[in-house]
Amino acid sequence: MGNVEAIDEDFVWYVENPEVFEGYRGRHVAIWRKRVVGYGDSAKEAYKMAKKKYPDSKVTLAFIPREEELIL
Repeated sequence: MGNVEAIDEDFVWYVENPEVFEGYRGRHVAIWRKRVVGYGDSAKEAYKMAKKKYPDSKVTLAFIPREEELIL
């Protein structure tokens, strides 16, 4: 196995800290270096906001559901 994928630390932070995202319910967020650097009604909007502030960032995009969802 030559290449090993690195764990996305921002994604892990997103999963482990749901309370941080309470104010973003129903929206898309862009996460970089364990903080929200962009948000919007679409992933594209969140991405553009993040890139405008931090052009060199490699953001993780996530959608914050309006309510907790149960995945079976």
